[in-house]
This record gives sequence, structure tokens and C-alpha cells, in this order.
Amino acid sequence: MEEKIITHQEFVAGYKTGKIIISIDKSKAGDFALSDFADKHNKPAHLFWSWSGIILAIPLSLIFIFINWRYSIASFILGLIIVSASRKTVGQFVLRNMLENESFFEYVLLHGGAKITDEQGNGIKSSFLENMGKKFDT
Repeated sequence: MEEKIITHQEFVAGYKTGKIIISIDKSKAGDFALSDFADKHNKPAHLFWSWSGIILAIPLSLIFIFINWRYSIASFILGLIIVSASRKTVGQFVLRNMLENESFFEYVLLHGGAKITDEQGNGIKSSFLENMGKKFDT
């Protein structure tokens, strides 16, 4: 079965109607949110919450061991919660940017950061990627 090919406008319309499902690669989402193509307003929030969680989970919990072990455990758990929430929200940042910005949409798909499927689970390709593939086929 051949994959369907869509444009950015069709992607936005399909996502809003629920006919298109998108899966963001969470391991790459942070890199996309910090890229030059992404909305500059999301970058400070992502950096702040990511580093806050890391600092709470590791250095602060080690320091709190010498003060009170309960504070150390609380700091570690809070840090893990913040890091987990940060990873979830960065995926939402990427999705919102993909819907709003065609260049960012193409950038994420070009680097394998998202998978687009229809309601039945069939893969969907971007017309940009299809054109790029044809252009550089030998």
C-alpha cells in the first residue's frame, strides 16, 4: 500500500479534524524546540524547567543529604517530576510549532522527529519530503 502524501495545509486541517495523528519523538523534541526554526518564546521556558529539574534532582538532593535526608528525597522526587513534565511539554511545543510554521514542520519531518499517520494507522508522507527524495534520487 502506497503512503499518502500531504502538504502542510492538509496536515493542519487533518490534525484539527482528528483525521491525522502525529507522534513526536520525545528524545529529539528538546533539540527541535531549541533549534533556530522553532518559536523563540518556547526556548526559555524549556531551558528553565529542564535545568530546574536537573538541579533539584542531583546537586540539591546531594547537598540536602547533609542537612536532612527527607529534604534530599523530596528534592530528588520533585526534580524527577519536573524533568518528566518538561519532556512532555516540549513535545507539545514541537506539535504547536509544527501546526503554526511550515518551515518547522518540514525541519522536524526531515530529521525524523515525528511520524504522521491517519486514523487507520497508515503512514503519511509530507509533500516536501517526497519532493526532496525525487530531487536527489539517482
